[in-house]
Amino acid sequence: MIAAGLRVLENVGSWFHYWVGTGYGVVRLIGTCLAWIVGGPFLGRPIRLSTIALHMVELGLKSLPVTVLFALSFGLVIGLQVTLFQKSIDYLPPILRFVGNFTVRDQAPAFVGILMAARAGGAITSEISTMVFDREVMALRSMGIDPIRFVVAPALLAMAVATPVLSLIMTAAQILTLALYLFFSKGIAPIFVIDLAVEGITGADLMVNAVKSFIFGLLVLGISARSGLSVVERGGSTGSTTTFAIVVSIVVVLLLNALISILGPE
Repeated sequence: MIAAGLRVLENVGSWFHYWVGTGYGVVRLIGTCLAWIVGGPFLGRPIRLSTIALHMVELGLKSLPVTVLFALSFGLVIGLQVTLFQKSIDYLPPILRFVGNFTVRDQAPAFVGILMAARAGGAITSEISTMVFDREVMALRSMGIDPIRFVVAPALLAMAVATPVLSLIMTAAQILTLALYLFFSKGIAPIFVIDLAVEGITGADLMVNAVKSFIFGLLVLGISARSGLSVVERGGSTGSTTTFAIVVSIVVVLLLNALISILGPE
């Protein structure tokens, strides 16, 4: 029995050591990217604008249709729920103010973080892990080029910019969809719905939205890039590493979304 208990403690210790090391590696990778972004121009090694623009298109612009579709579907669901609440409460303004507050503060950043983890994070992990297996990363290092500066930093900057923008677009699309749903189902003027929903959004809510989206973008990219670069160390394949990065990113986004909402300004 003592031996079994020791084995359990050993497994828990190994699990804790692995995840602490992984978390440290992600934070260190993000810090290295930020150092290259800020200090690269002073060292004569700036991040190439063409690469940043390419990642903005791949990670941001091409994620826009999925983001809008996601927002439209949830806007319809929210509209249905609002009509159900209206039957029991029979007073619409506080419901619409709550919807605006909840959407911009909690729902939109989390949904965008999940979407970016599934689409952009998976793509980055697959690309980098393939480069590792094809020895392209080793070739960059042999030429004196830091793969983090060359590959990861431009994607990190693009993700940090794209995620807050997509979060605001998702918020606007959900409120607009809600307004149209209530117009066609209940005959309520869209401008009335939009005005009340926006009335429920404060400056603190917008700040929380921006902070959440920015942090989620950094972490999703950091987890994805770290997983891709350590694919050989983990002994995994490109597919399993990509799945691992997506699942971990989604879990981190959901946990941090709740934590920031609890500790953030009211």
